[in-house]
Amino acid sequence: MNTLDILCSKRDVFVLTEKPNVDQNSSDRFWSVSLRGLHQDHLRDSVASLRKKRLPRADSKTKKGALKSVPLLDSLARSLGARSYDHWLSVEQPKIVDFLSENRLVKPANLLSWACSPGLSGALKAQQVADRLFNSNLPLPKRIFTGVGSPLFAASGYGRLDIADLAGRILWTDEERYEFCVQRSDEVLLRAKRMKKDSGLAFLDMTGRMLMLNATSEFVGCMYTMLGSNLMDPPIGEPVMRSYNMTEEARAFEMKLFNLFRAEIESSKDGWVDVIPVPGNDNLIFLRGANGSFDWVVRDQRDREFSSNPHYPFFTKSELPIAMGESSLQSHLYFSTGRWHERQEHDAEDRHYKAGGSVADWPGYAKLIQRELTASEGYCNPRSQSAPASARFVAHRLDDSCLMVSDLVTIDEFSAFEDRSDWDNVRKVKARTAGYEIDDLGGMNMDPGNLPVSATWLDAIAYCKDYEARTGLPVRLMTVEEWQLVAPPSQEDFSKVELVRSFRVKPGELIEDPIYKQMRWGVVGGDGRLGGNSSHCRHPDGILRYAPDLKWVVSKEGTRFICASGVGEWLADFQNGFAPFACAATHESLAGGPIERSMHPVQMSMKYKGAKIGFRLCYVSRLDA
Repeated sequence: MNTLDILCSKRDVFVLTEKPNVDQNSSDRFWSVSLRGLHQDHLRDSVASLRKKRLPRADSKTKKGALKSVPLLDSLARSLGARSYDHWLSVEQPKIVDFLSENRLVKPANLLSWACSPGLSGALKAQQVADRLFNSNLPLPKRIFTGVGSPLFAASGYGRLDIADLAGRILWTDEERYEFCVQRSDEVLLRAKRMKKDSGLAFLDMTGRMLMLNATSEFVGCMYTMLGSNLMDPPIGEPVMRSYNMTEEARAFEMKLFNLFRAEIESSKDGWVDVIPVPGNDNLIFLRGANGSFDWVVRDQRDREFSSNPHYPFFTKSELPIAMGESSLQSHLYFSTGRWHERQEHDAEDRHYKAGGSVADWPGYAKLIQRELTASEGYCNPRSQSAPASARFVAHRLDDSCLMVSDLVTIDEFSAFEDRSDWDNVRKVKARTAGYEIDDLGGMNMDPGNLPVSATWLDAIAYCKDYEARTGLPVRLMTVEEWQLVAPPSQEDFSKVELVRSFRVKPGELIEDPIYKQMRWGVVGGDGRLGGNSSHCRHPDGILRYAPDLKWVVSKEGTRFICASGVGEWLADFQNGFAPFACAATHESLAGGPIERSMHPVQMSMKYKGAKIGFRLCYVSRLDA
């Protein structure tokens, strides 16, 4: 393998690189540079790619000066631990090549992305690892368990029921299952033949310890973090879990599972990587896996390119409402160096619960971290776009602003927007460009025109932009936190709803789940059946209408909300293609659970669940409104 190939990266790497000729104290002092490897050609390609992308938009002498080729190469080399590009060529690159040979590192690999990671966690990110190694002020471990190559969670669908079958009796609690399995920790209890797609295995012999960890995979997911000693060898300090607001009893059981997890990963070399710093270089650390495989991380690296428009290509920046273009906090966090981002998130969430917060008033990581930065660093988020009060909106005075809130947008209002903009066709073209299908809305909006429209989140954003263009008001969707402050308390009592149900279904018959009646579901299918019981939710031409006894509630300020299960409204807090929605009847997500944490794809309606999601507009008015 030649030097160019052996120094390449097997995953996306973005390096924060100082802009040449820009003040060191400037808030806009870094480029995010895509780096495909550590060879001199990789560095030159990175700079050439950045210049090609940015120079056409450089409309001032200062901006053009920040893109000069030679200074950029020097700056990128400094980010990698060299004094300059010439120093990288003559000293650092040859040193790294010798370093690889001395440590028998011959095969570049992605040693961080565990294809079969525990539940609710996902694979480790390179930024997580880099932040822990460079920015935590903790001693470097000798090894890290990333999980790559470990078969621990390679089996699919094995867990609690299998333990009960092996025990030959019903085990009601995880404590009982734990006691059964821990007594057989190293004994093979079954051969798993259902394997996860990316496991690469035909079967897996599972011990009692492995079976218990698979049964409680969601608990292990909270342990699979770069915080504390969880994945380190030697274990430095105490373990730290990404679990919160737990009882002492639950915390004690979690520690039992953690000890089981450590015993399992320490019983094999699979999944571990050696941590090997480059001598004389403070910005590069190599990770050594099995059979000469290796990976590397860079100080303050990022996993993705920063974008001020995460909605591209469905929406260009000019197609977004002005009030949605405010991404200063995300930019501040992305381009801040020396931070341990995972620790910052964990501490913010931990403080939320210790201060008396709950799942119900959870405002999301962005808001929590903004509060932390404001208190500790004096960070000031730019003020939202504001406008004079409008009679079409109801004023709600919040802590430091006056939020103008509309009623839910009606079918007639949305239809008028579609007619003006040909949105029904435009949305389909945009979805194809973005690489996904967008739900058709026809069968969702057969109700009288004065009732709320049912739409996708993307439709709601497009409507906001159209409304802004027509009225000049900087409208947007409400955030989760704003909705929780504005929405009136629920008047429904669901304490008698049977969450555990049993019913018989004959072959070919539709399920008649009684929960829809118990929850007083507000949506009925074209066949007269409630919610998900209706065949119309799964049919392309199916019709969903509001129930005839639809209940409304009014906030003390006068804003109207539909108080019915199965009916909700989209909120603004977009995350990676998903957005939250809230139900005024439950003050939870329509899918159940906390609003902030239970999200839905932005291109989909809730038709397949027999539900409807509408939306309303809001904007910030001046405090003298």
